[in-house]
Amino acid sequence: MGDQGEDNYFYNNYNYNKAHNELDHHVNMASAALVMGLISIPMCFFLYTGIILGGMAIVFAILSKGTSQKLLAQAKKGIVYGTLGIVIGYSVIAYNVHSVLTKPEYRQELNRMSEQINGVSFDDMLKELGVDL
Repeated sequence: MGDQGEDNYFYNNYNYNKAHNELDHHVNMASAALVMGLISIPMCFFLYTGIILGGMAIVFAILSKGTSQKLLAQAKKGIVYGTLGIVIGYSVIAYNVHSVLTKPEYRQELNRMSEQINGVSFDDMLKELGVDL
């Protein structure tokens, strides 16, 4: 198995223990970045939650590096999933804005909701701002 013929080579290997040590704060932060990145993807469809979690995942992953030369594997995955969460989140927002501006049934629903909440329709608010669509 290992260099010395031990069956538990991977558990005695320094690099394995370095990446899976629960007592090291850098490993904990990289693991938190991975979890936040994974959670950010499905949360993109709930307001801005996915974008916020994706950004936090990226920040935690970068901070988990500390003074070491490389990022841990968990941190790299956290950056990838966090970036994916941010991109999907902004894509959902762009799609919703595009739908409201181009589809009349969505526009009517938004006008009705805006009148119930604010007392003024969405189109009237846009006219007050000088936007004519």
